[in-house]
Amino acid sequence: MPNFAPPQPATEPARPLWRNSFMHRLMLATLISQMENRLLAENSATQTLEHWLREHALLGAHETLRAEREAGAHSPCPPDLLAALDLPTTQGGQSLRYRKIRLAGHNRIYSEAENWFVPERLTKAMTEALEQTDTPFGRVVSPLRFTRQLIRRETLWSPLPDLWEMQPHPPNSTTGADPLALPPHLFRHIALLRTHAGTPFSLVVETYTPQAFAFTPPPVR
Repeated sequence: MPNFAPPQPATEPARPLWRNSFMHRLMLATLISQMENRLLAENSATQTLEHWLREHALLGAHETLRAEREAGAHSPCPPDLLAALDLPTTQGGQSLRYRKIRLAGHNRIYSEAENWFVPERLTKAMTEALEQTDTPFGRVVSPLRFTRQLIRRETLWSPLPDLWEMQPHPPNSTTGADPLALPPHLFRHIALLRTHAGTPFSLVVETYTPQAFAFTPPPVR
């Protein structure tokens, strides 16, 4: 769903850390699953992502991610998602506002997000912050003590092929010297945000990049 322009090149090219070997692919598959499970278990994707990056030395202990907002972005909410916001039929979704951001740090883009929200269900200060600043959405609406309901998750790439466990030999078991080429995106979450009272106020589509795994893997013999 997100349709972002390519991010600006990093100041220093990323080193090819992961190798095209079965062990590295297996490690990466496990780590992606761990990170995704954490994101699914928590209400604030920004805080969960920041915690993961600090644990893996990609973000300093007191650093936070910055949201790079695309000013003037417009996109209609997909009809199959619009119904989840429970808007009056007389509004027809006309009161919805749209926001598109990237969560970044240290010249890396960690996630890209599209967000549709109902301004009447937020405070005026929250709406102004969302429309005029680059503050991450979760931080702006945190006073609502919101909860997060997953609508759909999408796997966009897997380090291991389907039914690899049924093959006579593990994939890439005899190779591994070459760097593993990672795609621009790994997985996507589509979620509905509700206030503490249960009122739906926002839909979010978050797409995660492999930059959250840009650390040196443990050595493998």
